[in-house]
This record gives sequence, C-alpha cells and structure tokens, in this order.
Amino acid sequence: MTRAAPASRPAQQRGNVTAARAIDVLSLFTEQHPVVSVGEVAELLGMSRSTTYRYLQSLRGAGLIEDDEPSGGGGLRLGPRVLQLAAIARASWDFGTVALPVMRRMTESTGETVVLTRRAGDHVVCVEEVRSPHPIRLSYERGRVLPIHAGASAKVLLAWMPPDEVDALLGRTKLTGFTGSTVTSPTSLRKDLARIRADGHAITRGEVDTGVLGVAAPIFNRDGDVVAGLSLVAPEYRVGEAEIDRLVRLTCDAAAELTARVVDHDA
Repeated sequence: MTRAAPASRPAQQRGNVTAARAIDVLSLFTEQHPVVSVGEVAELLGMSRSTTYRYLQSLRGAGLIEDDEPSGGGGLRLGPRVLQLAAIARASWDFGTVALPVMRRMTESTGETVVLTRRAGDHVVCVEEVRSPHPIRLSYERGRVLPIHAGASAKVLLAWMPPDEVDALLGRTKLTGFTGSTVTSPTSLRKDLARIRADGHAITRGEVDTGVLGVAAPIFNRDGDVVAGLSLVAPEYRVGEAEIDRLVRLTCDAAAELTARVVDHDA
C-alpha cells in the first residue's frame, strides 16, 4: 500500500503542474503561429475547455498573453510582459554578447548556422544565433523554447546533469517525438547521454527538424557545471561524413575557448 504524502505535498505538486502547464501554453506560440485560439490550446495540450479557460485567464492577468483583436476576438497572442521578461533575461545573462564573435567566426568558417543554448527548467532556450547565409528552415531561433531531450543543442546540456536530476526530469517529462529520429525512450536517451559524456560532444541527425545535422559541445563554468551549449546546425545533404570530424573539432575548440572566458570571468 502506498504511503500517503504529507499534507503540504499535494499543493506543492499542483503548483508544479500549474507552472509546467503555463510553460506548455506559452510554448505553443511560435514565429510561424504567433496567434493561437482557445480551441487549439485545449486540443494540443489535451485539456478540457474549462481548464483551458482557467489557465488562460491566469496568463492574461499576468500580462503574458492578450487577445488578438485583428483575429476577430477568437485568437490569443503573447502579451507585453513576455517582452519585458525577454529584455530582463538578456540584460542579466550577457554571455551571449561574449559568445557572438566566436559564433560569427564559426559561421564564416563553415557557412552554417551556429546557436547558443542554455537550460531553463525542463526546457532549453536559444539565447543567441548566427544564421547561415544559405537558406535553411530551423526550429533554432533566438528566444525559442526547445525540448530538452531532442537535438544536439539540448542533449549536450542534459548529458552533464547529475544522474538524479536526469531521473527526476525524465519522470515528469513526456519525451515527445518531433520526427521519426527523435529519441522517445528514457532508456535509449540515457544511453545517448552516456555516449555524449564519453565523447565530449553530441551529434544528432534530424531529431527536431528532419534532415538537419546538429553538432554541439558544452560550455563549463569554473565549478565544472555546464552553463551553455554551443551548436552548429546544418542540412545533412550539405555535410559529408568526411566533413563531420572537422565540424566537431571546430565546435569543441570554440566551446573550450568560451569555457576559458567563463572561468576567467568567474575567477
């Protein structure tokens, strides 16, 4: 028989679920879909209409979403508070400014897109990006919230987390499949993370965007904690097998350079 949790625990769990649901709702807004209807929120998140309205009312009250008048009153868009929070986040975490010259150098050398990511709770946020001059459609855009289990830029952050944190995260996170290559098995994901730690870098193929290769390396602080991930992303058709080793070396060298800057800053 399962032992009952302390009286204060259910309220805490409800608070965690509520926060996670709020993040889920906000994550539905993308550059391609800046306006989302109430019905879409309910359907995509599998919630009842009454529950959906309750969450949306709370987010409205906080200024995180607002009604989109041009859509005829049936749509929602991100609110002004999101812009304020984005500005605060960028001002308080200015490592992106330090990393940009290194990222631009990588793009000049390879012609491919380079992104800087960091963990934000159970998700990953793209902090900075330097776009390839070649046309490419990617989910990796500055400010975009990404899944923590898919793609090199996410896995490289997850791989160095303490095992108990990984277990807790996998226990509360659904490993959604975005493409046929997304790893959705916790056991397989743990094997991937062990291999990434052993190699010192991550290589993924089409886990978030079909046909896209990702190469990522971790950036550490002076305590040995991963504070960010540096990733190079490119269409697989543009990268032959012989080229991958060069991209791995370039990415790892750049991440090591940024690690040195972080350590010097923390000293």
